[in-house]
Amino acid sequence: MKTILIVDNDPDILDLLSSFLSSEAFHVLKADSGNTAIEILKKHLVDLVISDFRMPDGNGMSVLNFVKTLKPTPVFIFISARADLSPEECLAAGARHYFRKPFDLDEVMAAVNAELVELKS
Repeated sequence: MKTILIVDNDPDILDLLSSFLSSEAFHVLKADSGNTAIEILKKHLVDLVISDFRMPDGNGMSVLNFVKTLKPTPVFIFISARADLSPEECLAAGARHYFRKPFDLDEVMAAVNAELVELKS
């Protein structure tokens, strides 16, 4: 079973993604801040991280920078409501995908499945 870490300070987003991904047979961990996410990543092997950008107590870029130090390196997906954050910036920093809030759950799920299938090959 693949493990996904969801990082967002919005409890509604955490619950939505967690419920949806759990129903698709993924093991889901949740963090409500960047620093909490980093602590979880120090203790658990994670295959994929879905993270908001702007959060109190450590932002999504700090989580991405930490993820890049891990071996094996989890796939990273940004979700953000920030209009000033471009998909190109996120991808250049190492994220594999970027979705602007409000996002289409089916599009996020398609990206998750594509990345995790790629990990198997």
